[in-house]
Amino acid sequence: MQNEPQTREIADFKGKRILITGGTRGIGEAIVNRLVRGGGRVIATARSLPAGGTSERFVRADVSTREGVDQVVKTMMDRLGGLDILIHNVGGSAAQGGGALALSDDDWQQAFDTNLFAAVRLDRAFLPSMLKQGSGVIVHISSIQRTLPLFEATLAYAAAKAALTN
Repeated sequence: MQNEPQTREIADFKGKRILITGGTRGIGEAIVNRLVRGGGRVIATARSLPAGGTSERFVRADVSTREGVDQVVKTMMDRLGGLDILIHNVGGSAAQGGGALALSDDDWQQAFDTNLFAAVRLDRAFLPSMLKQGSGVIVHISSIQRTLPLFEATLAYAAAKAALTN
């Protein structure tokens, strides 16, 4: 038994009320799993319930819209009574290739709604209660493309992530 590694999880998030946007796959899913193992009361958002996901730990909402953000805020308040940690992981680009001239106003708007305004709206919604309770954490997950965009495909995404970082 001496050589077996220790795998004890530390309950460093015990009782913390946590929201993770884009928390149903990839990095977001890994963050959710770690925070749950750490004792957090975690709710993830996405546009669709992940395979094998549970509805009590999930809010189906499109946070790129004002309505989606409002739905998430209401659900968090109803289910958990507030928030201690907000992690903005949602992001991505559906823009076509072809560079700056191929991107329409709608492409730019969608990139900013998803990658910047979702974070801005959720921050504005939860920050007042965090200030009132005297604690809270907000984490914005950005992208290396904020400084190294793929000029053929991700200019709007990169600009939105640069704005989020700044």
